[in-house]
Amino acid sequence: MKILYQGKEAETDAATVAAFLAVQGVKSEEAVVELDGEIVAADSVAATSLCEGAVLNVFRIVAGG
Repeated sequence: MKILYQGKEAETDAATVAAFLAVQGVKSEEAVVELDGEIVAADSVAATSLCEGAVLNVFRIVAGG
């Protein structure tokens, strides 16, 4: 299926947000996930399905000085 990831078209076979992030090398516990304009709760990422045309943005949490 085709989705929009970080503003760019991406092709994926991942059924869930968590599976897609794993392929991208993103640890969901270290990021804020927005799907179709809504923030996905951290405890819901694994169960949240992706569908054709989804818009997914990921904001990585960075700490330090």
